[in-house]
Amino acid sequence: MISQNPIENLYGFVGCGFLVTISAASQHILLLTYQMETLHSREWGVGEGMSVFAYRMAILTAGPGALSLATVLSWQEVYIFIIFLMLVGLMGVLFVRESELSQKRSLSFTTKGEWVRYALIHPFKDFMTQKGWIAILVFMLIYRLPENLLSTMQTLFLLDLGFTYIEISTVAKTFGMVASMLGGFMGGHWIRQYGYKKTLFWGALAHGTSCLLFLAQGKLGANLSFLYVTIGVEHFFSGVMLTGFFSYQLTCASMAFAATQLALLTSFANLSGVIAKPLAGVLIDHFGWVPYFSLVVLASIPGVLWVYRIPFSRA
Repeated sequence: MISQNPIENLYGFVGCGFLVTISAASQHILLLTYQMETLHSREWGVGEGMSVFAYRMAILTAGPGALSLATVLSWQEVYIFIIFLMLVGLMGVLFVRESELSQKRSLSFTTKGEWVRYALIHPFKDFMTQKGWIAILVFMLIYRLPENLLSTMQTLFLLDLGFTYIEISTVAKTFGMVASMLGGFMGGHWIRQYGYKKTLFWGALAHGTSCLLFLAQGKLGANLSFLYVTIGVEHFFSGVMLTGFFSYQLTCASMAFAATQLALLTSFANLSGVIAKPLAGVLIDHFGWVPYFSLVVLASIPGVLWVYRIPFSRA
């Protein structure tokens, strides 16, 4: 993409972006599946806590890290440097051990029809045999809605309050990322200590309540000290909530069809973000920040209550 000029070659630029997106989505599903196959189910929460940590570290590298490098290098050079960082992940793949389940699995298909049934039909039929599968898909849609609504417009809100780009980068990006990592580790510990249901319930309830801090921030204006409190508390419980959410996805998939079923669950979860982005802009334009953040708090209620509608039989 860095060698393409979108004005001169738009299709080439978009094509590269499409390939990057497909690759990233496949990588995400494969990582979840590998985690599911190599860890014991009681360790999934801890494993996902580490995943949240690694994910946030990657954002720090490609976000504030890339911006810092761009002050001394061109953007093309920055992205070339990031490309070389991908070699770290590739080297890691070469050294990790194959899961025992993958080593034992031996599949052979005599016809394309058998392959289609195994790859596309059986995973969905298997998922639909479990009790409460519709409730699970609804949960995937609604649980992260307040977090998606908040993250979409957070930077714009802070700019409107009068915070500078440096302050936003330091507090909302860097400090917030650290708080999310700590929340991710805490979420993994809570799953191991108290189970999925309590972690999902209290994580979502605490995160929804923490969104009230943005209403207080709106009243106080560009108060940097209080911003640390607002961002720290909200990002911490966001980490707890996300660790519980992604770990719960693993309990909803069967080991035989993990990759396909996790792709289904992740797709439904991502729909929440697709809905939130255009909805957020419209709501702010028509009603302003106070009603918007009030709606974000209220949007957490369905997810909190729905925790008691979803099954935990495969946990």
